[in-house]
Amino acid sequence: AVVSTQSGHYGRGAPGAYVPPSIRKGEPADSQTRQRDENPTIRVSNLAEETCEKDLQDLFKPFGPVSRIYLAKDKNTGISKGFAYITYNRRESAESALQTLHRFRYGHLILQVEWAKPSGS
Repeated sequence: AVVSTQSGHYGRGAPGAYVPPSIRKGEPADSQTRQRDENPTIRVSNLAEETCEKDLQDLFKPFGPVSRIYLAKDKNTGISKGFAYITYNRRESAESALQTLHRFRYGHLILQVEWAKPSGS
């Protein structure tokens, strides 16, 4: 955690107060959100409950380096909610995965793949 010290101030706020990363000195307020939104992310839905992150890694990695996989799971049961977000390092990789895997038969279901909407919209 970033806090201010007696010798100086890190970010804004009262001395000794926690300063969230989003408002620390020298960093634009929305830099983390903007960086996340600029990465090419696709949303895949209609996943089976049994789907795990390794399954998604195996399915999406052949299109290019994947920087992040988020599989939505029920907090109590840990079972997949049926959708995930896949973030690639390159837009071309995400585009290729989207075009190839949209309406792809995966197990007993047909996947729906689309560009993820930016957070907050």
